Amino acid sequence: MGTANKRQLEQSVAEAYSRLECLTKESVSCGVQEEPCTEALLFSELTRVYLEEEEVRVRQKLKRKSSQRISRVMHERVGEFLAERLGRLSFEVQDGLLFVKRGEQLLGVLKCIPDLGSYDTPSWNATIARFAKQYQKRYKLAPEQLLFVVCSLAKSLDAAHAKALTGVDVWSGTALTTPAYRDALQAYVGKCVEAMDAIPKPWEQLYFLSADVHPNALATQLIQGEPVRMPDRWLRPSVCEIIHFLERKL
Repeated sequence: MGTANKRQLEQSVAEAYSRLECLTKESVSCGVQEEPCTEALLFSELTRVYLEEEEVRVRQKLKRKSSQRISRVMHERVGEFLAERLGRLSFEVQDGLLFVKRGEQLLGVLKCIPDLGSYDTPSWNATIARFAKQYQKRYKLAPEQLLFVVCSLAKSLDAAHAKALTGVDVWSGTALTTPAYRDALQAYVGKCVEAMDAIPKPWEQLYFLSADVHPNALATQLIQGEPVRMPDRWLRPSVCEIIHFLERKL
């Protein structure tokens, strides 16, 4: 990359940060409140992770972003985000996981999944079961200690599976994330969670953020100067509920 192009990209990234801050301040997508909701604030932090990784990529002249570095920083930011709201708990990143403790007592271990695009959505249960088995073997963790946060369902859904569970007929998984299918998507996610027997209390262990916007895609759009919007549809179980779940353990 030439010097001029590098400077132009650096300027685009700098402008992207400013645009993201404005988007976050403008996001009032949780009812009547006048400040960005918890989900919007966390989504903004996750988008910032991808913006920062693009800076690293440019500075180090890499061909692509580092998924390992993104995962590590993402877990660090989620830990910092939760620590601000749960001051009596501590959060520590280890091997791509976020360990949640009260003093010396381990309350849970959280795994952030940017999207389900690399997984087969009809077999979410098998995917979570594989994680549970892996962490039980490596860290001696019980299934009830595992928490999962899926950042986005963009490009992650299977239309045939959605129809089988909800009866809603869509031509693609992407269509299911459009506003017209808002209720159907939540119903589908709810049925997937209910069917998850790989973890004992799935509604307290599996959480979601955006239905249709990916933080990486939003970061790219910001850098390229494209029209953008923050998500305005937050799936359940969501981030506020994971905070309430951990509050009960204080």
